[in-house]
Amino acid sequence: MQYINDIEKWLQNNKDYILDTLSELIQINTVNLPPGGNEKPGQEYIYKKISSYIPEKEIDIFEIDDIPDIRQNPFFFPTIDGVEKKYKGRPNLVAKLKGLDGRKSMAFSGHIDTMPDYGKKWTVFEDPYSGKIRNGKMYGRGSVDMKAGTLAGFLALKCIKDLKIKLKGDVFAESIVDEENGGVNGTIAARLRNPDIDFAIVPEITNLEVGVETFGGTDWKITVTEKGVGGIGADVDLTNPIYKLSKIALALKKFDEYIKEIKAPEVYSDDFKIKLLTYQFYSGGSTYLESGAVPTEGHIYFWLEAYSFMDENNYKKEFLDFMKKEIGQDPDFRDNFPKIENVIRFLYGHKTDTSHHAMASIRKSYNLLNMKYIEKGIPYGTDAFAFKKVSNTEVVVLGPAGANPHGIDEFVDIESLFKLIKIMVITAIDYCS
Repeated sequence: MQYINDIEKWLQNNKDYILDTLSELIQINTVNLPPGGNEKPGQEYIYKKISSYIPEKEIDIFEIDDIPDIRQNPFFFPTIDGVEKKYKGRPNLVAKLKGLDGRKSMAFSGHIDTMPDYGKKWTVFEDPYSGKIRNGKMYGRGSVDMKAGTLAGFLALKCIKDLKIKLKGDVFAESIVDEENGGVNGTIAARLRNPDIDFAIVPEITNLEVGVETFGGTDWKITVTEKGVGGIGADVDLTNPIYKLSKIALALKKFDEYIKEIKAPEVYSDDFKIKLLTYQFYSGGSTYLESGAVPTEGHIYFWLEAYSFMDENNYKKEFLDFMKKEIGQDPDFRDNFPKIENVIRFLYGHKTDTSHHAMASIRKSYNLLNMKYIEKGIPYGTDAFAFKKVSNTEVVVLGPAGANPHGIDEFVDIESLFKLIKIMVITAIDYCS
């Protein structure tokens, strides 16, 4: 491809611009903190950057409820843990590099929202929003999940524009709200807004391996509520929810062992297993000063993974039947079975059609860049499923290298970001020409 050298030169000439832009974006708090979110400042920053090279008429800013009848869509999920989500002042941002005849189209779709920093100090750089670099890694909440990947899409558009490359098809870059915490409503809104984009790349962390399958799952809550008054006293029947929660936790551990026997699809390694991850065990307070009495209720939160081929309703029934069998005959539960419920939507897995023509363009980009091409399954849930569920867009997950998403010292590998931009640019040129 004649543009390889030009793309390399563009990256060298814009290296400082790219790193400064990403660093500044990481420093902007765009936390998704249900029922709301703080994505707007990040969207305003991206808009300010792209308005210098994308015409105003090709920049679309819209809120989730701007989409007609979106709340009636069967895949729209309005609550989290029973609380209504709020979407006012949380806009999606979509830029379009318009092609000559609107033929094959492609989108680079990332999310701007991040998980919280949980008030913890980090170790490499104390500030969770530093955006600072050490040893080729840029640190900060959202660096790899997924501000680097999201920004890469807009930078790919800038590269194509700056190099004056004329494409036949349209190329989009999207910065989407509300992906974290099982959101996906921002992605659903974007898919309904532009339902006929041919192909999309979701640049979540994949270490530049091509994620042709993802798995999903959902968060659950099990609640135990006792009829007694709690407190202390030898003359009071103190039924204790903590003992019941302990039995439930052991039953969850057994189900975790049970699902490890399910064979993974071929794109995963032979020893790969889905998991049940228990996140929170709570009853009676969290400090000594909150103790001093037998509580009357408690709960457990956990995440249950699912492969893409697993049916939501059948899988949920299988789990509930297992729990009823495991603890239902216990005298402690016979007359007071715990409440078991989902607290977020079910995140479906996704499987990419690897025969799609855009996949050939991705493979070509790896070949031209002398990079090893690997297709594999991605071991986490994403919003990728919404593309095929809600629109006509095929999708693959392909993003930079990094580590510790949602955790302390999250970082993105800088060199992988530059490679990702090159992959995006070459793929768009090949597919949309």
